[in-house]
Amino acid sequence: MAGERETPLLIRDFVEDPELGLEMVVGGELSRPVSWVHVTEVLDPSPYIQGGEFILSAGIWGARGGRVDTFVGALARNGAIALGWGLLVEDERVPEDVIRACRSAGLMLLAVPTRTPFIAIGQWFFERVQARREAGLRATIERNERFVRAISSLPGGMRGILDVLRDSVPRNMWVLDGAGRVLAANLADDPPADDPPAEIVSGIVGEPPVETPVSDATVFGVGAGGHDPAYLVVEGPREEIDAEQRAAVDQALPLLEFVVAHEQELREAERRLAAELVEAVLSKRTQFSAGRLEAYGMDPGGPFVGIVATAGKPDPALSAAKRALAPLAGDAVVAAWRDTVTAVIQPAKGRFASDEAGRSLQAALDSAIGIGGEGEGVEGLRRSLIQARQAADLARRRTPPGGYVVYNRAESHALLLALQDEDVLTSFCEALLGEIEDHDSRRNTDLLPTLEAFLASGGRWQETADRLHIHVNTLRHRLARCEELTGRHLSSMDDRVDLYIALRARGVSRTGGVPP
Repeated sequence: MAGERETPLLIRDFVEDPELGLEMVVGGELSRPVSWVHVTEVLDPSPYIQGGEFILSAGIWGARGGRVDTFVGALARNGAIALGWGLLVEDERVPEDVIRACRSAGLMLLAVPTRTPFIAIGQWFFERVQARREAGLRATIERNERFVRAISSLPGGMRGILDVLRDSVPRNMWVLDGAGRVLAANLADDPPADDPPAEIVSGIVGEPPVETPVSDATVFGVGAGGHDPAYLVVEGPREEIDAEQRAAVDQALPLLEFVVAHEQELREAERRLAAELVEAVLSKRTQFSAGRLEAYGMDPGGPFVGIVATAGKPDPALSAAKRALAPLAGDAVVAAWRDTVTAVIQPAKGRFASDEAGRSLQAALDSAIGIGGEGEGVEGLRRSLIQARQAADLARRRTPPGGYVVYNRAESHALLLALQDEDVLTSFCEALLGEIEDHDSRRNTDLLPTLEAFLASGGRWQETADRLHIHVNTLRHRLARCEELTGRHLSSMDDRVDLYIALRARGVSRTGGVPP
């Protein structure tokens, strides 16, 4: 865990404290931080200076013939902040040659009165550094305790950590997954926006470095112990995040990692259990299914509706499906099962809004969706899931594919055709109707629409002729040509059925089998 970054003591703190009584003789930048206080009477203290020191000296080296410019030059070259010149008697002034040398070297010079021994300055510095370190440690411990409490208290988890972090980092912030989806947010906007600016999300590609400036924000990688990556996004330029705020971020990152990994494990377990429920229902493991439904808070003997959405990658679609169904379903279990997103719905009181659910899922998933009929108990649920799968297959065969089909409103033959292999259906259609389609294409005739209208009317000659606005003899001539091209006879019920199914199969592949 990162420690709290302490605020350094500045040379201004020494000058402005009346307890020390220091007097500025040669000025400079008072905001420079002091790394240490060091007393030396060595003419060339270069080996002992690392930079940032406040050097104290009474000029004893001068009594041994040392030159002022040698001593001051060594301090300036090695990065000392200032020289404190110790006055040995009352009313003594800092020597002029020392003042000239410091002014020439650009080194601050302070007069130390006789009442302030060097050891008092060193003790003053140490006590304040120690106090600041203790204050920083206390702040770190207190914030860590708040982080830990926030994980388990409401709103809890990642959001709770962000709430605590916001006290130290007053900025909009988000936790995103690798796809840029928001896992948690803490925003100052009123009303708050759920998502970060698009340019921030687009800046997260793959797995960025641990700390990356993205647009007007900084992205911190949240390691997840072998799980999917996540990122903490803090809005605002990186240079505006000061040392104390960065310390708070560093402290939050490992706790976010813990929560992200834990929540990912929970989601994995939830996905596995939901898939097991669907598998058990469809494989007729009634007792197991009933127990699992009770574990989800559902009545195993109550009403159920099954929904199936085709999905190339079901796992990423789970969250979207859950959000779409949440306001519509009383209780719902959504599973990634095989090549689908499958939902088990126990409707609240009243009839389930199938069309509303279909539209909502279609907008969320942009896939083919099937909604089964309502059934009672585990067996009714199994039947509804099978119906939903058939209806989804029917929606998938539309041109273009997609949308939703409610099983109870789809034609029975269309559902049967949706269960067949597409290549088999295509071959069947071409064998029966291919010659007619080719004839219509080459000679610009209407044999196929005529045959379809005749079969749709139940074989009524005059009704068909009137509908097509042709003479009955013209109708007889066209249908005779259809019989000649297909080798089938419209006087045969078997041949009529084959031709009707071929026409409907052709319609399923092109329109989804749903009548206009």
